Amino acid sequence: MFHTATQRAALVVTFGVALAGSGLVAQASAAPAPQADGLTNAQVNRELDKLAKQLAVASDDDPELRKTIHGAVKKRFDGDENALLSTLVAKPNFTARVAGPGKSKDAIAKAAEKIPRLQVAVPRGFDSWDPATYAPLVAYFPQGVDDTKVKTLTAYDAAGNTVTLDAQVAPKRPVIVVGLNERTDEEGELLKQTTTSLATAKTSQTNLAVNAVEAAAARTAYSVDIRIVHLIKDKEPWALGDAEISMKARSRGCSGVEFLGTDWSNLNNDDDWWAPGGVKNMGKTTCDVVFYWWEDDGGAFDFSLSFNGFGLGVKMDNDDDMIGGKQLGYASFKGGGTDQWMKVDDWDALHMWVE
Repeated sequence: MFHTATQRAALVVTFGVALAGSGLVAQASAAPAPQADGLTNAQVNRELDKLAKQLAVASDDDPELRKTIHGAVKKRFDGDENALLSTLVAKPNFTARVAGPGKSKDAIAKAAEKIPRLQVAVPRGFDSWDPATYAPLVAYFPQGVDDTKVKTLTAYDAAGNTVTLDAQVAPKRPVIVVGLNERTDEEGELLKQTTTSLATAKTSQTNLAVNAVEAAAARTAYSVDIRIVHLIKDKEPWALGDAEISMKARSRGCSGVEFLGTDWSNLNNDDDWWAPGGVKNMGKTTCDVVFYWWEDDGGAFDFSLSFNGFGLGVKMDNDDDMIGGKQLGYASFKGGGTDQWMKVDDWDALHMWVE
């Protein structure tokens, strides 16, 4: 896809799942944390299951309800094909339509209040969905599971019958999926996407010998740039929509690079490329730089991310999916037209070209 001239100017780094040797350190209890509102995963899943079944039955013969859902999802308030339940609840007659004739609508509004991140999504096939003529199955994505390993999802048809869907292979027709939003905080507010390079990184010298730091200070500062990223596996099942790819880069042994990137346009699905035609500069370094990539699933901050004992200054959730980390030597960023194209390991989830 890219010409040799581009390749010869860069260093290629390959990342993937190899947690046994990745240096990832979890500094928290192993027990799953409850939701911020105090609900357990089991309680949240019961709410999701109930809502999915209600939506499937109610929307079958109600094109106006389907159009309401379609219109809210089409706004893509967080960039993905979904809408918070709280947004839908505010629509005229939405709760009454979902509850059905003669039934209380209060439970639906209360679910939106208790679980602010609760969303209704159409993660695949949204653009081909005609809400006037087609009533999709409605599934839910459970909490408290490893989303990269879950095999099946429970969905409901118009009669409220259970339908089992493959969790890892996207269906050919649109499916509505109820779940928790990964791009909002526990209050349902959008998380701020960042691509930040800080001028100082004092904490990056933690656990390093003083003489190593002094040696780094005497070196020439090399610019650290990313030119291309190839996302081979997005670590996100179809039912959760687009991936939330994040990366932290930090100099190890000097106060150089301190970079956090959570806004990688076009890195959404398997085999996507980020190639802006220029470079993304992360600052300058006089020492090695550690890079770590992951797919962010939102939620709580359960542990601190580390690589081979080196803290990266990032709080993580137990549900986040690790892609991998790598420490690149100072000389890797020297440039000067030398051939620095090399494959450093056998991981297969993401490739990154730096120079």
